[in-house]
Order: sequence, then structure tokens, then C-alpha cells
Amino acid sequence: MKYLCNLLFELSNEDRLRILYQVAKEPMNITNLAKLLDLTIQESSRHVSRLTEAGLTQKDADGSHRLTPYGELVLEQLPGLTFISKQRDYFTSHPLTTVPMEFVDRIGDLSNSTYMDDVMVVIRSVEMLIQGAKEYVWNLNDQYVASSFRLIGEALKRGVKTRSIDLKHYTWDPKIRSALSDEVIEAIKVARTSGLLKERVLEKIEVFLWISEREAVVALPRLDGKFDYLGFTSTDDRARKWCMDVFDYYWEKAAQ
Repeated sequence: MKYLCNLLFELSNEDRLRILYQVAKEPMNITNLAKLLDLTIQESSRHVSRLTEAGLTQKDADGSHRLTPYGELVLEQLPGLTFISKQRDYFTSHPLTTVPMEFVDRIGDLSNSTYMDDVMVVIRSVEMLIQGAKEYVWNLNDQYVASSFRLIGEALKRGVKTRSIDLKHYTWDPKIRSALSDEVIEAIKVARTSGLLKERVLEKIEVFLWISEREAVVALPRLDGKFDYLGFTSTDDRARKWCMDVFDYYWEKAAQ
């Protein structure tokens, strides 16, 4: 515990963190660090000395400072803490307990995501995701809005491969079904027969996901286990990969 406390103390200073991230990009001497980060020579020297004593940086023969392998490893672990601290209000009311630990450990992969605090924005993001898909759409959710069925039907007509994980006892609301054209309903039926649309079910939906080759939308349930559908969207490859891996985990658990 002592070593962790010492490490956290060194990382608690914003200037030292800025130095770490800077020398991670490019080894640099004290003078250039001070100039680039708007520090005095004395401040820069003092911070670098502390980082070196902590084993995070080292000095090269030419006087430049760089990360040690230990420093590189520490920085690789920070995106997760940075992300959850930035979104602390969300994670206070939307626990990660429903997500397997292997994905919790990788939560930093969502760092380049945008938080959506309005359910209408989430719905619109899902609509645009489906409309923009050219290769595939994967979805894991407990219910649909009317537009989703229509847009999925249109995507299937475009030849977009679709995988859906639904709540086991989910039934279409009659109002949603009546709003769909016969053409869309027929496209869904044909896609099921051809294998273009593959469907599985779960007893309980623990994560809300929509994924295409371009974008991902993810939301977690609230403390009471129900969804308010507030969450994150991203076009970042690491974020999409995290969402795809989570989807694959539940796809293997789901029944056909």
C-alpha cells in the first residue's frame, strides 16, 4: 500500500502529470520542458527530480528526460481512472457491476467517447448509426423505438449484416408493428431466412449496445437495474473494439 500511496502522491500534481505526458511524446531537457509547459526552470527541475526518484523518468546522456518502462506502464493504466473520474456522476448512478471484470479493467478504452445526457440524443445517435451502416449493425437492448425497426429493415435491404440480442420475452408493441410498412416487415422476414439477420435472446439485458463499422453507442443500467439509456457514443477504434468484445461475450451467452 505504501508504494501505491507514494505513486498516487506523485501523480496528484498536475504539472508532474503534464511532464510525464510530454516526455512520453518526445524526450526533452529541463529548459525545453519549462518553456513548453510554461514553468520556471526551477519548477521544471524540481518536478523532474521527483519523477526520477519515483522511477517514472530517467535522464539520457544528452540531458533529455524520458519515461522509464515503469513510467510507460503507469501511464498506460491512467486512461481508465481519467475516464471514470471525468464521468464520476454517471458511474455513481450507473454501476459497472453488471459488466464482466475483464471489460471493467479495459474501461479506459472508452476514454475518447462523448457522454450523452439526453435520451433523445441517444435515440438520434442510434438512428444515425443504423442509417450510416454499410457493413454491419450489432445491437443488444431490452426494447426498441419504432424508428429502429424501420431503419433496420432499410439496412437489411441494403445488405447490412445484422446481429441482435433481445430480451427473451420481448414482444413488439402493436402500435410499433402497425407503423411499419409491409415492405419493411417482409425485409426482416427474408433476412431471417437468408441469415442476413441473426437473432439471439437473453433472460436479462445488462448492457445497452449499438455498433456499426463506424460508431458505437453504449449505456449502462441504473442502480435499480433499469435503463435510462443515457450513455456514450464514439467513433474511436478502441472504444468500438471494447463494445464489440462486450457484445461478443453476451452473444456467446445468449440462446438462439
